[in-house]
Amino acid sequence: MNDRPFPKPPPAEPLPLDEWILLTDRAEVGRQSFFRGRDQDYEVFRNAVNSLAAGHVGGGTMVFQGAPGAGKSALMLECMEAVRCHSKPEAPWIAVSLPPNSLQSAIEVITAIAEAARLESERLRRMHPEKFRSLLGGMVEQGARLFRELSERGAGAFGFTVGGTREDSALAGSVFRNAAPLLENFHVAVCVDEAQNTPALNNTLGVLDCLHRDTQGIPLVTAFFGLSDTQQVLRQCGLSRFARGRTVNLEPLSQGDAATAIRDVFLAYGFDGSTEEKARWIDRLAELTQGWPQHIHCVAAAACQVLRENGGRIKPALFCKVREAALASKEEYYLGRLEAGSPHGAGLYKRIALAAAKNGQGILSKSELDQLTTDELTGTEQHIEEFLTQALHAGLLAPAKNLPGYYRIPIPSLADYLCNLPIEL
Repeated sequence: MNDRPFPKPPPAEPLPLDEWILLTDRAEVGRQSFFRGRDQDYEVFRNAVNSLAAGHVGGGTMVFQGAPGAGKSALMLECMEAVRCHSKPEAPWIAVSLPPNSLQSAIEVITAIAEAARLESERLRRMHPEKFRSLLGGMVEQGARLFRELSERGAGAFGFTVGGTREDSALAGSVFRNAAPLLENFHVAVCVDEAQNTPALNNTLGVLDCLHRDTQGIPLVTAFFGLSDTQQVLRQCGLSRFARGRTVNLEPLSQGDAATAIRDVFLAYGFDGSTEEKARWIDRLAELTQGWPQHIHCVAAAACQVLRENGGRIKPALFCKVREAALASKEEYYLGRLEAGSPHGAGLYKRIALAAAKNGQGILSKSELDQLTTDELTGTEQHIEEFLTQALHAGLLAPAKNLPGYYRIPIPSLADYLCNLPIEL
C-alpha cells in the first residue's frame, strides 16, 4: 500500500498522557494521536487525488458524512496531512481547509488557496533550499502576489465592481479563471468541514460549481466532510451528478481496528501487564467501543486514568473500575446527544428506539417516523423534515445503509440507552 502515491501519513506523535486524557472527541486540537482504520474510506480520497495528479480535473468531488463522533474531522486532517507529505518542490501540493460560509465568495476561496500556496512554497523553500531558486522562486512570488491582490483589493484585483461584502455568484467563474495562471504550478485539495452548514444561497452556486464541476483551469479536487445529511444539503445548493463511489457514509470501525488503537495507547504510555491480561483488556475495551471513534477515545482515556492512579500496571482487579468509568463517559455522551435533539422530550426517542428494536431490523421508514412523531409535532411549527434534520445533526438517527428513505440509530449501545430511559410511555 505504501508504495503507491499518497499513502496514509505516519501516525501523529502521542501527546503527554495528562494532556491526551483531557482531549474531547473533536479535532480542533489537531491530528489525533491514535487515528487507526478507515483504510477503505481513505482510499476514496486517495483515488480522487491520484486522478487529479493524472490530469482529470472537475467532477471528482467527494462527500464524507456521518453522525457526530464518527471521525469526520479526524479523517479530514489525515487526508490533509497526506497531501502535505506528498508535496515536493518539483510537484507542490496544498490542502486547504475552508469553513462552509466562505463558499459564498469566490474571492474568499481563492484568497485561502493562494495563501496556502504561499505558505507551502515557504515551507518547501526551508526544507529544500538547494532546489528553491530554480524550481520555487516563481511560485513564491506568484502566490504572494495573488494573495496581496485579493486581500488588499478584493474583487477589484480582477477589475470587478461589486456591492456589499459578497460578490454576485456570476463572477465566480471569472475569479477562478483569472487565478488559474497563478496557481498552475500547484495541485489543490480543498476540504470543507461541517459541510452540512453550507448555505443554499445564490452566491454559493457559482463557487460550488467551480469547486465541483468546472474549476476554470485550477488543478483542484474538493472533499466535503459533514453530518449525515451533507449530500442532501449540497444537492439543495445546486450540486448534482456526484461521481460514483465518491460519497462515503462513515460507519463504525471494525473491532480489530478499535483493538489496534487501544493497544497502541497502552504501548505509547507504557502500561504493561502479562501478555494474557493485556490482550484480555484490549479485547474487552474494544468491545465496549462498538467501533465508534468517539468511544474509542473515551474508553481508552478511562482506562489510562484508572491505570495511572493505580501504578500503571494492567491487573484483573482494576477492570471493573475501568468499565464503570467508560460506561459513565459513554452515557454522558448520549445525554449530550439527547439534549441536542429532543426539544419535544426524551420519551419520543425512547418510542423510536423501541419501535426500531421491535421490527428486528433496527430501521424505520420516514413514514413510520412520521407516525411516531405526529403527537409531538402537532401544534408546533416543526414538520417531519425539520425533525429528521435535527435528529441527524444530533446523532440520534442516521440514514440506513443502502436504503434511501430509511433511518437507524447509529450506535447499538445508544439504541440500548434510549430503550432503557427511565420514562413511562
